[in-house]
Amino acid sequence: MNPVGSISVGPTDREVEVGSFSLEEGADTLWVDVQQMAPNQVWNYSYGLLWWESAFGRELGTEKVYGHQMGETFRLGVGRTPRSRDGRLMFAPRAYNRRWISIENPPIWTLSFSAVSSVVTPGVPVVVNSFVRSTDGSGLQLVQVDFS
Repeated sequence: MNPVGSISVGPTDREVEVGSFSLEEGADTLWVDVQQMAPNQVWNYSYGLLWWESAFGRELGTEKVYGHQMGETFRLGVGRTPRSRDGRLMFAPRAYNRRWISIENPPIWTLSFSAVSSVVTPGVPVVVNSFVRSTDGSGLQLVQVDFS
């Protein structure tokens, strides 16, 4: 993953540029790791919309993003190569039912973004480097799903 940038947003922010990012030649997918840097607690106030924007618009779609202190990886892609390789990663916070807005001194939400582009070949399973913990400490069974 390549660092793209960090942002700090409040409940009245609209669209915020995270940073510029150029896709590799032929890439049709952008993997974005989002990590909550602050506050140091579970974030219950909002989610955000994440997209990569080129001169032709949101060519890889838009993803709904939540804050997690350990981080989470999101996939931007619509199954076709964008017309432009150069663009910027954008983020727009969205408050839940005005809860974040109604706090007298609303907390600032700080997120860090890293990304890597790739080509996703149709019919080939996609594996995301991540982990899951079971609540009882036992192992988890992995299942391969064929999406073709």
